[in-house]
Amino acid sequence: MDVSVSSAPRGPSVDVPPGTSKHIFPFLELPRELRDQIYDHAFGLQDDRGERALRIERRNLKYFQPSAAAILLVLHHEYFLLNRQIAREALEVLFKHHTVFLSCGPFVLKALLEKIEHENGPGRQWLQWIKKIELDWVTFPNLKLYPPDREEGRDEWYWEQDDDEVDVDYVRGAQHSSHYDEYDHEGNHYEDNFYEPSDASLYPSFHQPSALPPASGVDPFGFANHHLPAVEIDPFGLRTHYPFADPWADPPEDAEDAEEEAISAEDIGTKLDLLVTMEVTPLFTYLASPTFSNLSNITIPLYFISKHMLYYRGLTRPGYRLPTKIRYWVHVCVHALLMLVSSSSTTPTLREVCIKYLPWDIWASMDPADDLRRLVDKGIWFDEAEDGEGGERENEGEAFRAVWAEAAAQLPGPARRRLGLSADIRFVPWDGNVDSWRVGDELEIVLRREGDS
Repeated sequence: MDVSVSSAPRGPSVDVPPGTSKHIFPFLELPRELRDQIYDHAFGLQDDRGERALRIERRNLKYFQPSAAAILLVLHHEYFLLNRQIAREALEVLFKHHTVFLSCGPFVLKALLEKIEHENGPGRQWLQWIKKIELDWVTFPNLKLYPPDREEGRDEWYWEQDDDEVDVDYVRGAQHSSHYDEYDHEGNHYEDNFYEPSDASLYPSFHQPSALPPASGVDPFGFANHHLPAVEIDPFGLRTHYPFADPWADPPEDAEDAEEEAISAEDIGTKLDLLVTMEVTPLFTYLASPTFSNLSNITIPLYFISKHMLYYRGLTRPGYRLPTKIRYWVHVCVHALLMLVSSSSTTPTLREVCIKYLPWDIWASMDPADDLRRLVDKGIWFDEAEDGEGGERENEGEAFRAVWAEAAAQLPGPARRRLGLSADIRFVPWDGNVDSWRVGDELEIVLRREGDS
């Protein structure tokens, strides 16, 4: 029996009900209103990717060419990159109706937004659509190596401080596969804070005066004259002096370590002030410009630590009970509050500052320094008698106390009670998902001007 076998490729077998057309209906033939509903639903789906998967990196500045598709790509909404029309329509829905998640440093964010605005085309209109943003920074730098003023590609490591070039090619083991190279620009070991150090456009200029003039010539919120409180000075060492010690005995190792930690904390505190002055203040001056005339909500993370960490840091780092990154977010929160307080009904700009109060680590979730339920009941202002020394809440709300103290110091004129703000606090219990990138109960706090609904 002659059996012939066809070599033509066969597609998968699909059962099609009788009377059903095999024609695929083009998406763009749907009415625009229906397409917008589909975009809106897609943006509303929960994103299970971790926080590091959604970051914006410094290398994006080098390759970024403003377009709707490029913006969606850098914001990690790749599923809308079907064609240019869909990208433009999806971007409009995202900016007008959803919170734009921006995880990067303030300089990178400002430079990216300026590229969008200054591009010939609809970039400025796109930015005017933005109503809500959420800030994050998972690539927060090691401030011991800040500022990254790395001229001619040299970093601040001690072995690069000399001018001698040594040929080590003949030394066995000196050459490596670069798998741990800090200049790995594209691989898994990419380091955002050391990317292309010789390219001055990718880093802020650290040779500017301390008071930065606003880019637009207008500074409605006084950010250009924003100065941070000076670091506490102890010229005679009385803070660590123990009067009953033997003056001729060598200090114990733990005392030396404590002194080194105190010096390091002061040095990092000074560099944090520099980072805020050179990067955070220009960013918020830009966000307060007419380019973002519809920006009404800024969401900022703030963290609480464990009781043990709070107690230990209080002993070893007086004046620096909060970790550096939390102090950074305190400064960011103060800048956002200055925008909120300075806004009015005649200049409707920022209407809300939302704070996500999160556990710093797993230990903060297990033994938090703050009673979250009590914060919901009694508030976050810490201006009552029980909130002072010896009170029930003496050691609670360290981050919020820092926010209120600095914000009150920066506001001009007589101090207003609670900065003229009201707070809505909501307790967010942990959903029990052990696979999520964050574990533990949280708070969501929405701050508004008194009288605003």
